[in-house]
Amino acid sequence: MRTTRRGVLKGGALAGAVAAVPVAAQAAAGVAAEVTAVIVYDSRLAESASFAGGRGIDLAAVSLRDAHAALVGASRIEGLTRWSDWTVLRGLLEEQGLRRTVETRASAPLSGHDGLLRWSMAAR
Repeated sequence: MRTTRRGVLKGGALAGAVAAVPVAAQAAAGVAAEVTAVIVYDSRLAESASFAGGRGIDLAAVSLRDAHAALVGASRIEGLTRWSDWTVLRGLLEEQGLRRTVETRASAPLSGHDGLLRWSMAAR
């Protein structure tokens, strides 16, 4: 069997590709886990219900205490809620070590509510 320069280069490229597959898979899984967030919404408000798409924690169905208990251990949380719900949850989540990353006022022409906030919190 003869060893040629071309064969050595092909073997090196193949070995590099094989070694890169597990690293790429771990990186993709890390990004997917990082992107996934727990959603908090209020189904009584049309804009909030539409934001959540029927998934997440519905503040119309659970108390703030139960919502907070469900959020323990979450690394990223996104919500579209009333200002009053947001202030309570923000205080509780900051005690858990999460920090506000986004907080913007959202218009709510369908529900006629002027105090909706679109917010996000993440672990530091």
